[in-house]
Amino acid sequence: MEILIVGVLVVALMVFVSTKIKKSAAQAFEPEFIEKDEFTISKPEGFLSPIEGRGEFLFEAYSREYGKEDARNIWQASAYLTAVSGSNFKTECEKAKSSAVKIVSKKVLESSSDEKVFLLETEKTEKDFPMIEFWKIVESTERQKIYSLRISVLKPYREDYIDRIDEMTNSFRLK
Repeated sequence: MEILIVGVLVVALMVFVSTKIKKSAAQAFEPEFIEKDEFTISKPEGFLSPIEGRGEFLFEAYSREYGKEDARNIWQASAYLTAVSGSNFKTECEKAKSSAVKIVSKKVLESSSDEKVFLLETEKTEKDFPMIEFWKIVESTERQKIYSLRISVLKPYREDYIDRIDEMTNSFRLK
């Protein structure tokens, strides 16, 4: 009888812990407004942004889902933000353009006297898979840095992610 009581208690504890873990995991993919020292960005629903990212990125996020079949080891969508000092706006824009097989669209905007913004949509192949990349490159003359937000999506999933990509791109702002 005591074994039965202990068994029921262990099972109840396992169910409780499992429920808490599932709720935490689901919350990680909820929309989130991220505010850092240098920038703000909105992480849309369906993306996970690790708390402690890799040191080379100021921000990173990736989709919940991977590609299908041969692309099963590649996220359907991912986003990375980097910043460089000691470069210039034109050079960084050219680097982004040169990484592409095809340039779909490009636009330079003057958002303020302190900032220039370059928006770019490209197509490329990565690991033999067609990708669409969306770039938002922002020069801050005050900080003397150039920030590059690069959002990549496997081409077959472009339409599934376009609204979330627009949300992330439009919400990225320097402080």
